[in-house]
Amino acid sequence: MNSQPEENETQEEIKGEEEVLDFTKPSFTFKPSGYHSYCQQGFYLVCKSCEIQHAVWVGAEKIMVGVTEKGEPILKKRVSVNL
Repeated sequence: MNSQPEENETQEEIKGEEEVLDFTKPSFTFKPSGYHSYCQQGFYLVCKSCEIQHAVWVGAEKIMVGVTEKGEPILKKRVSVNL
């Protein structure tokens, strides 16, 4: 007598747990707000004011030194800032 479960039973259980995702109909759509509050973290400008935190790559050669009246980041080359 076999005390082990049959191989077909375990395969059926695994197949029953599959989830089919339809990416043409997402349950959430990210729409950024018109205003972003950026701060520099390493090589990225990170916006934490939107519903989802997102970032923009600026690289190692640039540094954020402030923001304009419109809230846009002001970037300068690190060489010109003497860093």
